Amino acid sequence: MAGEAVEVGQFVALARSALVNEPYLSNAAIIGELTKFTLARSGHTYFTLTDSKGSIDCVLFGGNDSFISQNVKEGMKLIALGGIDVYVKTGRMQFKASRVQPVKSIGELEKARQELIEKWRLDGTMDRPRKPAPMIPKKLHIITGAGSAALADMERLISDRWPNFSYTVIPVLVQGNEAPGQIVRAIKHAEKSADLIIVGRGGGSPEDLWSFNLESVCQAIIDSSVPVVSAVGHESDYMVSDMIADIRASTPSNAIERIVPIKDELVAMIAQAQDRLDFALDKLFVRQNEKISNLIFRLSAAPMRGISNAKLRQSQLSNRMVSSIERFFMVQKNRHTGFESILKSTNPTRVLERGYSMAMDEKGAPVTSIAGLKQGDPLTVVLKDGQVQTEVK
Repeated sequence: MAGEAVEVGQFVALARSALVNEPYLSNAAIIGELTKFTLARSGHTYFTLTDSKGSIDCVLFGGNDSFISQNVKEGMKLIALGGIDVYVKTGRMQFKASRVQPVKSIGELEKARQELIEKWRLDGTMDRPRKPAPMIPKKLHIITGAGSAALADMERLISDRWPNFSYTVIPVLVQGNEAPGQIVRAIKHAEKSADLIIVGRGGGSPEDLWSFNLESVCQAIIDSSVPVVSAVGHESDYMVSDMIADIRASTPSNAIERIVPIKDELVAMIAQAQDRLDFALDKLFVRQNEKISNLIFRLSAAPMRGISNAKLRQSQLSNRMVSSIERFFMVQKNRHTGFESILKSTNPTRVLERGYSMAMDEKGAPVTSIAGLKQGDPLTVVLKDGQVQTEVK
């Protein structure tokens, strides 16, 4: 209880428990100048990292080989990965490292990074169209370190935003020599079944994050047929993967905030949309009912007017039809009379009635000239009341 005296050992044990159970302190990366170190006979390495604002004692169990193989010297800058610890018997706080490495020349790494960025800027890769994320991912795949704080944060956020939301975790190394190959293989595997992929990790030193600046990893993101979210480090970290991914999230947690909707809010939006739709339908039905009522009133108020107009229209059409028929028959009668006059005027019997006769040869063809006739040819002479047979003399 607060205010009560406790034994020193108990107090230090409580302090140690509080420190080692703090996620940020138990999984950290620190950088500083190596001011002293000891390679113990036990194989453990004891060293101190210092910068302008402070220093801390560190230990790397079984670390002698690592220090020797990397040719670590005092005065070098080191990156140490691990977490805080307290030795209860002495109350001494130290950083228990799981790995150390000298800080490489950031200049050389940055030069390669800038060359890659320039290459993709010139060939248009940086300006290529980005694939949009689905509104609600149904097959989300998360590629990150197994058991990492970043994964824990993402899973907690998913559970808060959408309980029982379905997703798949593909654990990979996110730093070290083997990390790029594992990340590339994970992306190629995920795109076979995913509709959205998150690739990321939590914060760390520039060297720890450098896998996401490498061409192989970034090219896999570019080639993916599925939208890829790059969620690397903290908001201030800006990797090449962030530049070329379809979506850039400032942190892994931000990636979840951007792509996983809050279920309750989405349900509320759907309910509001349903209410608006119901209101709009009600208004539509009211307007249509008013139109129908107006039509019924107009029809019921003027049935005789409609019948009268119809009768008038029928009478007009009947008169027009009778007139048209009479005009047609008159035209046809006049044409018949004209044809009859023409036939009468051209009928040969009419000529015979006036005292003329017509000679025809033995074939019945009219003889209109003496040309071709010879003595003895038979002829038929047609008169108005009969025929006479004769021959040429």
